[in-house]
Amino acid sequence: MASVQVSPDDVAARYEGDLLSEFTEAYITQQIADAVDKADARWGAQIESRLSSGALTANLYKRAIANAVLRVARNPDGFTSENDGTYGYGKRAEVASGALNFTQDDIDDLIGAQSSGLPGTFSLGLDRGWG
Repeated sequence: MASVQVSPDDVAARYEGDLLSEFTEAYITQQIADAVDKADARWGAQIESRLSSGALTANLYKRAIANAVLRVARNPDGFTSENDGTYGYGKRAEVASGALNFTQDDIDDLIGAQSSGLPGTFSLGLDRGWG
């Protein structure tokens, strides 16, 4: 488990409305616990190492966890698009299900930007001395 504790107030501070009047504190606390558990299960050792070294600050850790929680809170119906003329909308079942996910940016913040491990490309040729 990460050495940084994330509170409902940490999440509420990053929300554009009044989070704790829209959702119960118990619900937000459970979402935080789920997000921390998911991050720890996937990248716990890397997160703890980066927190210990200072490469990952407590604030940035809290932000990544809050981002995951707020993605669930901001769009509980799973809307993906909305039209106005002859009204229409689109939904994504995975989002509407309340699935808690981390974006690639969140992952990069938590574990550091990782290279793919695949070789890159380079040019090889003779320099004949003229253009």
